[in-house]
Amino acid sequence: MRTRTIVIVLFVLLFVVLGITYVRMSLIKSASPPEPARTPSLADAPVRVYGRIEPLGREVFVGPVRAGRVIETLVKEGQDVSAGQPLCRMENNVERQALKVAKARVEELKVSLDLILDELKKKRPLLESGGISEIAISQKLLEAELLRKQIATAEAEAELKRRELRLFTLRSPIDGLLYKFDVRPGEYLTPQDANRIVIGKRRKQVRLFIESFWVGKVAVGDPFVVRDAEDYRVLGKGKVVYVANYVGTRDFRTEDPLERLDTKYVQAILQLEEAVDSPLGSLVLCERLDDQKKQ
Repeated sequence: MRTRTIVIVLFVLLFVVLGITYVRMSLIKSASPPEPARTPSLADAPVRVYGRIEPLGREVFVGPVRAGRVIETLVKEGQDVSAGQPLCRMENNVERQALKVAKARVEELKVSLDLILDELKKKRPLLESGGISEIAISQKLLEAELLRKQIATAEAEAELKRRELRLFTLRSPIDGLLYKFDVRPGEYLTPQDANRIVIGKRRKQVRLFIESFWVGKVAVGDPFVVRDAEDYRVLGKGKVVYVANYVGTRDFRTEDPLERLDTKYVQAILQLEEAVDSPLGSLVLCERLDDQKKQ
C-alpha cells in the first residue's frame, strides 16, 4: 500500500514537471521573433508560358482604303489565294464615270493637237512663198506646245482616276490561305473593317508571351510541347526561333484569377514542327520539354 502511494506521487510530480516544461517552451517560442520567410526559388521550376496560334510570319489584314458597298465577292473562306488576286469588288460608279470623263478629255485634246499639226503642215509651204507670216506659224507652234502640255496633264489625271478605281477592288497582298472572309454583297465596308479579311501562310507558329521572371530562362533552340490552354490537349511540338529584346504588355487575358495586369512580357516565336488544327488566335500553354524530362 505504501509502495503504491509512492508510485502515484512520483507520477504526479512527473506530470507537473512535464507541464511546466511545455508551458515554458511555449512562452519562449511565442516571445521569439518569427523566422524570415523564404522566397521560393524558380531555378528548378518548370517553364510554362502562354501564347497564341498565328500563321508563320504573322497574318495579313485586308481592308478598303475608302468606304464603299460590296457589289461582288470573288473568293471563299478557306481557299488558297495568290498575290494580286481579286477578293471582292466595291461600288465604283462615280469613279468609273470620272475616269471616263478624264479619258474623253485626253482624246479631245489629242484631236485639237492633230488639227493644229495638220494646219501647220498645210501652211508651211505658204511661208516660203510669202503667203503667210512667220508670226502666224510661230503662234500655231505655241498652240501645239500648249496642247501637248495639256495632254500630259490630262493623261496624268486619267491615270490618277484609274488608280482610284483600282482601290475599289480588294486584292490579296500575298500568297496564302484565306483564313477569314467575313464579307457579303450589299454590305458596307470601311477602312476600320480590315479584320474581316485575314490571309496568312498555311504553316503556323506560336507567339509566346514570356513573363518577366522567365526572361533569360527561354532561349532560341529550346524545345516545347504545345497544349490547348482550355483542355490541356497536346497540339504539337516546336522550337523557339526568336526571342525579342523588348519588354511590353500582353494583349490577352487567361482564366488565372491571380493574373496581374501590370506584369511585363517578352515576346518570342515558337516554330511548330508539324501542322496544328487549332484556329488562329487560339490560346495555348507551352511547356519546355527539358523540364518534363527532369520531372
